[in-house]
Amino acid sequence: MRAACPALLLSSLSGIAVAVLTTACVREGATVVAPVDVTIDNADGGASAPLVVTAPPPAQRDRCSAHLRAAPIKTKEGCTLDERISHGSGTLFFPCSGDGPVEAVFGEHRFQGRLTETTVSLALTTELDWEDGCHWETKQSIRGELKRESGKHPKLVWTYSEAPVSGTSCFGSCRATADIDADELSP
Repeated sequence: MRAACPALLLSSLSGIAVAVLTTACVREGATVVAPVDVTIDNADGGASAPLVVTAPPPAQRDRCSAHLRAAPIKTKEGCTLDERISHGSGTLFFPCSGDGPVEAVFGEHRFQGRLTETTVSLALTTELDWEDGCHWETKQSIRGELKRESGKHPKLVWTYSEAPVSGTSCFGSCRATADIDADELSP
């Protein structure tokens, strides 16, 4: 963990010492989560007990992850795809229990969606101008079951479709599919 940090300001307000910590920290690594106790001395010279305020730690995130690796993409010959899965492995983030939002990250690209029971469904839409002079939209999805069966890793399916949004004399559209292995499911 690395931090470049603080400046401490002290002042007095009606006999109460006030300390303000200002920071511009850059941290690497996991955030430390701990309860915080703050004691405020009374301005009456200590005649009454100090007030103690306890802040609970933030809620623990129920988030698991899996390593994603795409098999070779299947598409017709001559297709050039604006795809995001073949340039390296990805990571799937999902709730460890129950339903909730999911995200698959491949480099800087993020598929977003939902986990319902054991079914995951994610989508990514992109737009681009192509050499045919047309403006295109791609729709990419990842779907499948996130459950282990007798030592096998879950298999997800990626699908790709594209269509021109504007322009004339556009090239033909392409479709594609690929299997995605989800390894190392972690709690």
